[in-house]
Amino acid sequence: MRRRTVLAAGLAGLTAVGLSPYPAAAATRPEPSTGHRPGRPIALVPLDDRPVNVYCPRMTAATAGAEVVLPPRGLLGRFFQPGDGAGVARWLGSIDTDTYVISVSMLAYGGLIASRTAEPTLESAQANVAAIRALRQARPDATILVHDTIQRLALTSKDPELSQYIALIVQWAKLYDQVENLGREDLRDELAEVRAQIPDEMLEDYLAARARNHEINKLMVEWVADGTISHLVLSEDDTAPVGLERAERVELEKLVAQYGIGDEVEIFPGADEVDALLVGRVIAADAQPSFRVEYAGVSGEEWTAALEGIPFAENIRRHVKTIGGKVVGGEADIVLAVNTPSASDERRIADLDAFTGRIARLRAGGTPVIVVDPVFVNRADHDLVARLERDVDLTSLLSYSGWNTGGNALGLALAHGATRWTFLRASRSGTGVPALVAPGRAHAEYLLYRFVKDDPWKNVVQQQAYAEARDRGWNPLGLTAEQKTFFDDWVRERLVPITRQYFADHFAGRDLVLGRRGATTRTARLDGLSEVFVELPWDRLFEVTLEPHITLSSDRSY
Repeated sequence: MRRRTVLAAGLAGLTAVGLSPYPAAAATRPEPSTGHRPGRPIALVPLDDRPVNVYCPRMTAATAGAEVVLPPRGLLGRFFQPGDGAGVARWLGSIDTDTYVISVSMLAYGGLIASRTAEPTLESAQANVAAIRALRQARPDATILVHDTIQRLALTSKDPELSQYIALIVQWAKLYDQVENLGREDLRDELAEVRAQIPDEMLEDYLAARARNHEINKLMVEWVADGTISHLVLSEDDTAPVGLERAERVELEKLVAQYGIGDEVEIFPGADEVDALLVGRVIAADAQPSFRVEYAGVSGEEWTAALEGIPFAENIRRHVKTIGGKVVGGEADIVLAVNTPSASDERRIADLDAFTGRIARLRAGGTPVIVVDPVFVNRADHDLVARLERDVDLTSLLSYSGWNTGGNALGLALAHGATRWTFLRASRSGTGVPALVAPGRAHAEYLLYRFVKDDPWKNVVQQQAYAEARDRGWNPLGLTAEQKTFFDDWVRERLVPITRQYFADHFAGRDLVLGRRGATTRTARLDGLSEVFVELPWDRLFEVTLEPHITLSSDRSY
């Protein structure tokens, strides 16, 4: 790849729409496949090997008694070591099933972090994603759901010395979009000043990666138009109202509109939640759940979450559409209870008390509830969680998430909750009692995981771990092998007891609904934790692997 040629092409591509000669009429597409045959596994090529992209989709499926199969662990890479995209492509062709969820970031480049570097060539990326084309030819009736990311503005690096350039590149990317695409001539001098501070080679690598990824983004849209892909999500990875990412999104939206495939393509802020969200779509799409949204504070129409570029209400609508559902204003199958900021600090306590009170009343009346907690980036709102613990039986919720960005929290909670609701609804048609137990256990384990990971881990243990690392002169986002071994033990010693205590306080002894048949509700009691597995998946303290294993008593009915 000639770096400067790609650089020029990348900049030109941000200001003009160029369409490739693929079929342009949506009417020529074959009727899309829908549904998933029970008993057949869902083949998943994950975004990378982190728990959010492996454990969360697997548990989402397990709450409905479905199975996710993944490529061999050695093909997925780890942290800054890219996965083997060509090996993943071969694996994909070897899996005989009827449903596939495929992350292009892994298949094309070897994972999300690898997709932000200029090393993988456009030619190698095209060769790897050709596996999707081959899959369609080999299995014309399969459901093929694909996720590609619109590259975020910031680079990823574990080198603290590069942090100044990372911030400058983000600033430059925002200024460039405003000056060259949005006509802000008053910012041209500032653009030039920022550009002069960035090394040429670093900016060229950044733009080369963007240009390559944008070509693959467009190719995926074209493959929706010709029927290769059943449904496509283009997620904006940590976006902003302005920047090169915005310009690329606009071009992709125009391409989708030209092909007339708006029903088969979703574009929204997020990334790490999409593996689980598309697994949820596989299970819930035919049920077509309806959702009524209730907010803790201001309306989502008036609030945009951090690192996103559209009102949160619009992000909700796009995520709900991806799961196969719809947002309604009145009676609904599920209430989506969304924690939003209050209009003023003085109103916050009253807003949260009223919000959790509404959730408690909805549950008492039998209304299924999903709780989405997007107020803070990368952690739960502890004030909300404390009130949920006080006012609501946590095990009665369909799902909860407060992890990372607003879109991440939304998609993870939505996938889990919609999948579990679909399973409970289907259990009325005669599912045998033994088939209800394993999904019920998975649901309880995943709920426990979410509450512990998003609140005490993120708000307490992780912050303590960061402080410990800095006191030792270590980089919490770039640990050596020896430092990781130390922190595996350090985190385990703290998080395992916290998880056990959380289970004892909020889960133990509760009757978990397994399913319903007619007027009979099948339940099992949550007895204890047989094991809690904890480790750091990568050489950093940003995330943790947490896998609690719950024991249930024999089922009962009433």
